[in-house]
Amino acid sequence: MVLIPDPFDQAVTTWNLDKLYPDLATAKREIAPHKKLGLTEVEKLHLRGLLCGYSPAEIATQLVKTAKTVEVDLCNTLYRYVEALTGRATNTVESWREITTWLEAAGYKTSTLEGEVQPTSSWGEAPDISVFYGRQEELATLEQWIVGDRCRIVTLLGMGGIGKTSLAAKLAHQIQGQFDYLIWRSLRRPLPLEELLGDWLQLLSPKRVTHSPIKIGSQLATLMEYLRKYRCLLVLDNLETILRSGDFAGHYHEGYKSYGELLQRLSQETHQSCLLLTSREQTREIALLDGSNQPVRSLKLEGLKEAAREILQAKDLSGEGQWTTLIQIYRGNPLVLKMVSTTIKEIFDGSVTDFLKQRMTLITGDINDFIEQQVNRLSPLEHEILYQVAKVKEPVMLAKLQESLQPVLPSDLLRALESLVRRSLIEKSVAGFTLQPVVMEYVTNQLEQLKQLED
Repeated sequence: MVLIPDPFDQAVTTWNLDKLYPDLATAKREIAPHKKLGLTEVEKLHLRGLLCGYSPAEIATQLVKTAKTVEVDLCNTLYRYVEALTGRATNTVESWREITTWLEAAGYKTSTLEGEVQPTSSWGEAPDISVFYGRQEELATLEQWIVGDRCRIVTLLGMGGIGKTSLAAKLAHQIQGQFDYLIWRSLRRPLPLEELLGDWLQLLSPKRVTHSPIKIGSQLATLMEYLRKYRCLLVLDNLETILRSGDFAGHYHEGYKSYGELLQRLSQETHQSCLLLTSREQTREIALLDGSNQPVRSLKLEGLKEAAREILQAKDLSGEGQWTTLIQIYRGNPLVLKMVSTTIKEIFDGSVTDFLKQRMTLITGDINDFIEQQVNRLSPLEHEILYQVAKVKEPVMLAKLQESLQPVLPSDLLRALESLVRRSLIEKSVAGFTLQPVVMEYVTNQLEQLKQLED
């Protein structure tokens, strides 16, 4: 006889099944005396699936059943037993997630995770922050959100080069003493969620890691257990790499949609940890849950102001009277300022004044590649909006854009504009929508190249 592995065996380590099974059997006898005494093996299996964090559909997949079959069976059996056991009225279960919440509150969750985990930190590809410019106000805000307000998810948003990663690293070093664990991971090379979860769990509990395949639902359930028991700071850098190019901001690549479930669970379930994200784009889950009084918050980084002068000073540039103009042109983007400073140093002998006088171009080769990388992620409609704004070369009101882009639906136009604003590629003022100077020049160059090809 071949024994089939139990896909939900992890429930044994985190739940007191020896007590839960007979207590549920008693509840079953009270509400359904005509049924067979005790829990059936199927009922126990379904229960363990729920306790491991699997949805009814995921349980069905594991057991090679239809989702409808499992859902109906749960509604007729376990949901009713748990309601009776926890003193709730019949048919009050609204979500399968409530089962574990109610049973945990009733004391059936064990506090024994095999082996005590020694506090640790893993910095992965976190950058060197020995040189760091400004951002004191942002650091204070973020520390209040994470340490003071106990936010569950905090996202640093902004266009490439604006300093999200450096700020996250500076913050993490500043507050790491408030956490039992700190794990920094970069998604510069996109990781399937099961790999990321496996990596996290190996660091949190090396003794419990198994090399056999584990479903994401079970991994998430185990992760949530640790995030409740310990104060963990998880940092995910470059989240935008798992989001689609050629579409509006915030849509996942195929194969990475399960990250949405991670974000939902971390944001909606009670725990004492925090996930710190950096991204050029905001996911839809974060956008919906974000709020100033919510446990999910986002901070959009703008360019440096006075602190940007330190970058120019470090490059030994002259023409200090023109530095403010240079910083404004490049919107205080630290990476772009470093790029243009190198060009000024090499071609204009370090003179900002001479560079601004040449009036030929604001875009060096490195800056062109940098902007192209971000523009290439846009949807066709977003591209068209950039072209229309660049043609006018002055702020454009929404009504004028709608007129020039007919027959585009107003709802589609608003979605595209919202996406461009989220990507920091378009600016909004009282006068209308416009592009920052370097983006304007890049798009104008693209239009001229298209015109030459047509001619």
